[in-house]
Amino acid sequence: MDIRQIRYFLMVADELNITRAAERLHISQPPLSRALMDLEEELGCTLFIRGKRHITLTPEGLTLKRRGEQILALTDITKTEISDVKKGLSGTLYLGHVDSNGPSLAAEWISSFKEEYPNVTYNLWCGTVDDLTYRMKSGLLELAITMTPFNNELLDGITVYSDHWAAIIPSSHPLARSKKKTVSLKDLADKDLIISSRHSREEEVRSWFEPLGVEPHFIVKTAHSSNASKLVDKQIGIAIFPASVAKNIASDSEVVVKEITPAADVDYILSWDKEKTPSALAAKFIEHVRNMYS
Repeated sequence: MDIRQIRYFLMVADELNITRAAERLHISQPPLSRALMDLEEELGCTLFIRGKRHITLTPEGLTLKRRGEQILALTDITKTEISDVKKGLSGTLYLGHVDSNGPSLAAEWISSFKEEYPNVTYNLWCGTVDDLTYRMKSGLLELAITMTPFNNELLDGITVYSDHWAAIIPSSHPLARSKKKTVSLKDLADKDLIISSRHSREEEVRSWFEPLGVEPHFIVKTAHSSNASKLVDKQIGIAIFPASVAKNIASDSEVVVKEITPAADVDYILSWDKEKTPSALAAKFIEHVRNMYS
């Protein structure tokens, strides 16, 4: 199995049609079909179910599609890293970040780093901490802005920002109209809640309500606070996210943000894979961020 075969396979998996895939690859149909049959023979399985008008992927084909996309991404990253060595401190930094305050931190760091190293470009990816950890372990990201709870068995990192938990409340809700600047867990105990889709975050929020003898009701789980605020705007529930999400909420949203008591902190961490040595570019970026907070 080589890179050419993987590219061919992914094109067919994208089009689900041999003729259209061949046209996009600028090759004739027979060599494409031959390459796919050779790939199936080498792997000892059927990757496609071929119909009259279109084809579908088998379970084995779906697995190869997922892995093939990762292989091509790693191939591109490897080429970039080798190019970086030849050029000096330039190239592309693959940086991930959580939602909430992640975009603001990334923008601040890139802005100041750009002044020193104008030839560097950036590839940003947003997701949950679980997504970011997986992508770092897979080599698809070098650095990521994650949040506590922090898995120090898999990742290393430096704490860069601390935040409080807050409730995003529909402006028409009694809790929003109250003169109190905060809301308590007791206030939220019987409400429909919108939380992060990160599994460890769900367990953390659930633990907050244990002393009250309450099992919280999670009506929606989402990776992005922008989605959460839109759901709140439609009065679907009350969202629990870091207080810094307020800066990402549209000015015309009918929501109110109030900190939750008793107060609980959440830390943002610039993270990297503990088992891998950062590239020269990533190491310089880590040093730059560390100096900003020293």
